[in-house]
Amino acid sequence: MKAVRSFSLVVVLTLYSLTDVSGDKNSKIVGGENAQERIPYQISLQIMASSFYGFGPMKWMHNCGGSVVSNNYVISAAHCLDGLAASRLSVVAGTNDLRNDGNQGTRHLVEWFKIHPDYIELNRSDIGIIRVKEPFTYGAKVQPIKYSQTEVGGGVECLLTGWGYTMPIRIGKTPQDLQQAQMTTITNEECQSRGFPVNPTEICTLTRVGKGACGGDSGGPLVCNNELAGVVSYGTRFCGIGSPDVFTRVSEFKSWIDANQV
Repeated sequence: MKAVRSFSLVVVLTLYSLTDVSGDKNSKIVGGENAQERIPYQISLQIMASSFYGFGPMKWMHNCGGSVVSNNYVISAAHCLDGLAASRLSVVAGTNDLRNDGNQGTRHLVEWFKIHPDYIELNRSDIGIIRVKEPFTYGAKVQPIKYSQTEVGGGVECLLTGWGYTMPIRIGKTPQDLQQAQMTTITNEECQSRGFPVNPTEICTLTRVGKGACGGDSGGPLVCNNELAGVVSYGTRFCGIGSPDVFTRVSEFKSWIDANQV
């Protein structure tokens, strides 16, 4: 888990990544539900690590989410990649189910990744692009998603998906079934009024108490108007407690994404 810092007297913010895949099949994203349909752009960004706090066998473990945007490329959060080697990362695509090491989907080793050069943790430009070694095969299970070119304002209904923690205090197991939740965007001004010093490259959602992103959802997609509008970035230390969730605003990075798909 990354470091945290306080932005106000009452709001302690934290990044959402973690390393834990085992879980109860009935668990839910905080306030969400099992995904009712396949989400063909959703991926699990996995890291090769020990399954028990540095002890035990090495295995692929879910760490973050992400979105397929073209044949060889995935968009995720910079903080999911920062400090890691590409050789320790892989992408699992084409499944809602992480049981049996994600074998229901296809695993793609990571060739390289780039973090946005302006990235500052818990501050700005929390976005990265990943190139996989073997291209995705499009079909019913895997499809790219278009990324937004226009700014999404407040009051827009969006879909959040991920395999993150389902309890506000991040106890127990993370789910193995992909979770989904309908989220509503708020304006940056409202987000700022609630203690989050967001900038124009970020977008916030606030739906209700007991609903929101949590650890393990980082890098995953916020889809508005059938386009990738946000990348899960950060929120409060306790999830779904009626505070905003903050996402990287994808439309602000279109030129950078395009330029790095080479």
